[in-house]
Amino acid sequence: MSSATLIDVPFQLPSINTPVIGALFASIFFVGAIVVASQVLHFVQFIWFYFLRPSSVRKYLHGPAPYALVTGATDGIGKAVAHELFHKGFNLIIHGRNEEKIRKVIAEIKATGGNGDIRYFVADASKGGHDFAQLLAPFADLNITLVIHNVGGAYMRGEK
Repeated sequence: MSSATLIDVPFQLPSINTPVIGALFASIFFVGAIVVASQVLHFVQFIWFYFLRPSSVRKYLHGPAPYALVTGATDGIGKAVAHELFHKGFNLIIHGRNEEKIRKVIAEIKATGGNGDIRYFVADASKGGHDFAQLLAPFADLNITLVIHNVGGAYMRGEK
C-alpha cells in the first residue's frame, strides 16, 4: 500500500495594495457612493415637494376679493380643489353640468366654514353650442386671479 503525502501549499489572497485591486475597490466604492447620494437626493426632494414646501397658490390672492374659477367642480379632483381654494381665502366660481350637484357642493363647502362668496354656472362641456361669453358675462366684473380647468370626459366612438 502506498501512502500519499499531502503537500501543504500556502494559499494567499492578492494584496489590496496592488494597483489593480486597489483601483477596482476604489471604483466600486465611487460608483456606490454616487448611487447612494443620488437616492438620498431623490428622497430629500420627495420630502420637500410633498411635505415641507409652502404652497404657491397664495400669490394669486391679490387685489380686492380674488376669485378662483374651477371647472368640473362637482366631483373628484375639481371638488377637492374648490374646497381647498375656498379655505385658502379665495371666493369661488364653480362650474358643473348639473345644477343640483353644484348646489350640493356649495352647501358642503360652506358647511365646513369660511365666509367667502361662491357663485356658479351650469354648462355641459361635452355638448357643443354654448355661448361661453354669455355664460360668463355675470362674472365679468369679478377679480378672477386663478383658473383651474378640470372638465373631464370621454369621447366614445360614434358620439358627436
